[in-house]
Amino acid sequence: MRAALLETEGRLVMIDAKMPTIQSPDQIIVKVQKVGICGSEVHAFRGSHPLRRAPVILGHEMAGDVVSVGESVVNLKKADRVVVDPQWECGECFYCRTGDTNLCASRRMMGTSSWPGAFGEYVVAPEKSVLGLPDSLSYTQGSLIEPLSIAVHVAQRANVSADKSVTILGTGSIGNMLVGLCHAYSAKPIVAVDIHQHCLDKARKRMGATHALLVPDEKVAERVNDLTSGEGTDITFITADDALLVNQAVKMTKRRGRIILVALLTESPLHLDAYEILRKELEIIGSINSTHENMQRAIALAVSGQLDVSAIVTHVLPIEEAQRGMELAMTKDDDAVKVILSFGSA
Repeated sequence: MRAALLETEGRLVMIDAKMPTIQSPDQIIVKVQKVGICGSEVHAFRGSHPLRRAPVILGHEMAGDVVSVGESVVNLKKADRVVVDPQWECGECFYCRTGDTNLCASRRMMGTSSWPGAFGEYVVAPEKSVLGLPDSLSYTQGSLIEPLSIAVHVAQRANVSADKSVTILGTGSIGNMLVGLCHAYSAKPIVAVDIHQHCLDKARKRMGATHALLVPDEKVAERVNDLTSGEGTDITFITADDALLVNQAVKMTKRRGRIILVALLTESPLHLDAYEILRKELEIIGSINSTHENMQRAIALAVSGQLDVSAIVTHVLPIEEAQRGMELAMTKDDDAVKVILSFGSA
């Protein structure tokens, strides 16, 4: 099968990879149609991801078609259009039993050495991780369900609700999904902050941000505070990979507000202004991946039209151009926001 292999840091090459096979009766093989490039893959490309290490077949934001099912599969059949939750959890630990599958310590992640990903033409997955893709959604929209589920989980961790004020530091694909979700939940104001004007344009014109602030700007925290009667926002999301943003977030979040760490922030240590955190009684909350329930909620949101997932898509490239796609996702050149790789039809 065709696959784009991360051969070494900074280099993707096309290979003829071994086709996955069903190893237990609950498994399914899916032919990938579309797969998005995630920020975590950019980290892998740079060599800074803790789990995704070359050589590896990356890719976990996927939509495709069922081509084979195991004997015990009951809810899906050949030719069904599907998306895959890219977590293969144990199903037995405390976190799995309580529905917090993203916290399972034994889970396998698609796009790692333990579970080759959707930059390969076919993937294998357990039935419990495969969800039907409604006919009203294209494969491209389907490939955006997993990143939308991340935003759903993040918003849940932050307790986003009507009239809560929010700042989103970084308007790449997850940041823009969060803008759209906060808009759907009637949060306001929604302040988007980024170093790229074209990303801010998406946030303001397509996703529902009420304000867009271009950085670098030494007074960005003051500007956010000015938009909120001097108080700062109830919730500040850090969705860009810059450790210096954490203390900026401390300055622009109101007393007893919440700061949500979404970006991996793996490339440098955090240095926190502890006194300001104490003085304002701030909560700093981590958020990782999503759950099956978040995936189902993301599908419902996309179908309802409350959030236009395809609004952030800027490039759809054939899998053979994976190297270019990764470079666009990393640099944001050519006004890139979300880059999708394609194995097949629209």
